[in-house]
Amino acid sequence: MGQHSIVSADAHILEPPDIWKNWLADAYQDKAPKLVKDADGGDAWLFAGATTPDPIGLTATPGMPLDQFRWTGVTYDEARPGCYDGAARLEDMTRDGVDVEILFPPQRTIGHFLGDEDDAFVLAGVDAYNNFLFDEFCAPDPARLVGAYQIPSLGIDTAVEYLHKAKARGAKTVVISCWPAGGESISEADDRFWAAAVEAEMPVCIHILMISRAARLRARQAAARAGGRQLYGEGTGRAGAKAAASLSGVFSSVPSTIGQLIFTGVFERFPGLHVSMIEIGVGWLPHFLEAMDDRYWRNRSWADLPISRPPSSYWFENMSASFVRDDYGIRNRHEVGVANMMWSTDYPHHGNDWPYSRKVINETMAGVPPEEKHQIICGNAVRIFGLDG
Repeated sequence: MGQHSIVSADAHILEPPDIWKNWLADAYQDKAPKLVKDADGGDAWLFAGATTPDPIGLTATPGMPLDQFRWTGVTYDEARPGCYDGAARLEDMTRDGVDVEILFPPQRTIGHFLGDEDDAFVLAGVDAYNNFLFDEFCAPDPARLVGAYQIPSLGIDTAVEYLHKAKARGAKTVVISCWPAGGESISEADDRFWAAAVEAEMPVCIHILMISRAARLRARQAAARAGGRQLYGEGTGRAGAKAAASLSGVFSSVPSTIGQLIFTGVFERFPGLHVSMIEIGVGWLPHFLEAMDDRYWRNRSWADLPISRPPSSYWFENMSASFVRDDYGIRNRHEVGVANMMWSTDYPHHGNDWPYSRKVINETMAGVPPEEKHQIICGNAVRIFGLDG
């Protein structure tokens, strides 16, 4: 079964307070995310396009009883060091029984840079994050702390260049937050990136949302017209409700992303490409796969589709997904594809079960044959991300 027992296919980082001072070029310090206080005296990050900050509360206190989690009023003094320090993270992983984590960026943080109108600032911010990730956070043990290299939002030439940079740096995977060519939807111009990923034997990750640079700019302009009122400017109650409701974004956006990849023939043209959908859950996928196949069979005679097989076959051969806790998906694992599922902690976000991951695994996978259990909690991630190589 290999040298690993448990791999988390999705974990995150809380930015250390001095991340931008240490890693972002001096010329851009005035545009860096700002560490400020939230309405209850906690620490929060102020990002571009907002007049009210994003509190650290739900990303800083893993292990806290669920009824004690606080969104606001949490400071870095209260945060677990493992949230933002790589050496301390290793200690937390060991306590939790996790051998390896695949690490993804804080989404609003990386969006601060990806949605800027200044090309140079986009690159400066992405470089600062990638350098922090690989040279500081993962440095204590790169075999256990496996960073996903962030790709910028500046079009196909830059996307391909940064994929090559990731390969040269020894990255096991890259993460894209918009279509590689920068369009609002997938296009033939993206093919150069898929081809480069196949050549580099580099799996490509998508963490839930795909938002173009232009769409991010439009959202900032709309917020500016509204006086900067965004999610966190509506009062804690209403904002909290919207934050919780935003979890449904998986179902409003991810099916389109998967459908575009499959129905436009990306995997037909690039059969060696692997795309992993991160933190989307898996229990809903059997119905979606059934629906895609139904649309294929009903429309293949007139639609001139660039695929030669039912859509689900490309899912099983070329895609995977990570989940945090998904009892329904585990029960229906054969319809999801045992080889297409990867367990994760989502540490340090408040949806995780640290330090009881082994307990949760045993509870949710009771009755799952050992070989299948190993695939889901370890083997698939080792294979997809080349963790033993």
